[in-house]
Amino acid sequence: MTDPSRADGYRLALAAPSEAEAMFALMREVWAGLADKDVFAVGEMPIDFFTSCLNGGGFGVTARTEAGELAGMLIVCYPGLTPENLGYDIGLTEEELPRVCNMDTACVAPAHRGHRLERRMLLFAEEALAGTPYRHLMCTISPHNTPSLRSAEALGYRVAATKEKYGGFLRHVLIKEREGV
Repeated sequence: MTDPSRADGYRLALAAPSEAEAMFALMREVWAGLADKDVFAVGEMPIDFFTSCLNGGGFGVTARTEAGELAGMLIVCYPGLTPENLGYDIGLTEEELPRVCNMDTACVAPAHRGHRLERRMLLFAEEALAGTPYRHLMCTISPHNTPSLRSAEALGYRVAATKEKYGGFLRHVLIKEREGV
């Protein structure tokens, strides 16, 4: 049986806290190369967000080439009852809000697109959440970011709301419910 974390010349792994800088740099590089910056609202996101997630406030997933080049990354965070909890956007109850996990920031370097890395990183993150209390997997995606929307929907995420987020950017708020949690 093929190891899904090592397919098509890419290796997926949980990110170490020491990888925060490289992941942040990849995000900034991808954003800088976009013709429409509104589809990926990174704005003034600080590196502190990455380090906080990688140091216990969530986790990260990396996709690297066999040579070790960082090809893609995903940041997952546990928002608790902070305003960043996407459950507020769709009216989850106070009882359910602590069970939200934000599949927060994902990107793939242009040279590595077309290998379904975003989808594979999401799936890898979902598998890493096995045994945790997180039932509501949530994310936001620009309505104009068709590749990311397809990746999420292929894994069972559905649009629960569309609203302005992150300083006025229109975003779909998506959710996937984990069964048995």
